[in-house]
Amino acid sequence: MKFLERLAQNAPLFTRSQQAIAAFMQNNVEAIAFSTLETLSRQIGVSTTTVIRFSRAIGYSGFSDMQTAVQNEIQQKSSLPERLDSIGHESSNQLLKDAFEMDHENIRLTLAAQKDADLKQAVDWVSNSDCVYILGMRSSFSLAYYMASRLGEIKKNVRFIQSTGMLYPEEIVGAESGDICIAYLFPRYSKTATNILRWLRSRGVKVILITSMNYTAVQSCGDVILPCAIRSVAYKNSLTAPICLTNYLVAEFARQNYEESKEVLSRTESVLSSGYYLGL
Repeated sequence: MKFLERLAQNAPLFTRSQQAIAAFMQNNVEAIAFSTLETLSRQIGVSTTTVIRFSRAIGYSGFSDMQTAVQNEIQQKSSLPERLDSIGHESSNQLLKDAFEMDHENIRLTLAAQKDADLKQAVDWVSNSDCVYILGMRSSFSLAYYMASRLGEIKKNVRFIQSTGMLYPEEIVGAESGDICIAYLFPRYSKTATNILRWLRSRGVKVILITSMNYTAVQSCGDVILPCAIRSVAYKNSLTAPICLTNYLVAEFARQNYEESKEVLSRTESVLSSGYYLGL
């Protein structure tokens, strides 16, 4: 039985405090999946013992068992047609409200999931790299392009792995130790992308992996992992939180590498000012 089904089945038996816990959990499933027991208890406003007792009351052996079950349910996503069906009965006004609220929650969960040490390591690697490769396929292609365009304005030797026209593997054959790859990889995970990342790592390339909160299946593909919440009211994942994280990484690189960023930006501007845009 799925987690939400357990909540519904046991609802008539809940005490008043359990009803409050159930209401929070029903609207914050990813918080259960990726928060610590202490953090979740604090968000709900109850003790850790109360959360453990609640998990047992709905049929789990404890909090860890409940969390693992919720993580597995999130990982096993519905098919695209099934996801489309889920929004078929929403009114336009309600869908607008739900979309904004869910992305707000995605950003909050993503921010809470970041580790200062991992963020610092990611920026340090990019700063000290000889070459930065950017990878993203299918929906993640847009994220990779966004990162490549932003980072390429302030750092030399940024290479976007497009794989357009099946130019892969020629795009990556020159990669070697001292290079970095920033990769966007979200469910459903691309086998081609994971093969590229494993090959790059075998060449000594460090991989900064921006991925989903439940990243167990692709953990071996990255050296530093930056998890993002990507739930959406639509039939595809939301990219709002990964874009926010991308914006931070580019801004932090520019802050720490001001002179290099200014030099590359000046070169960029000199190209654009020579008649790149219409009317100039």
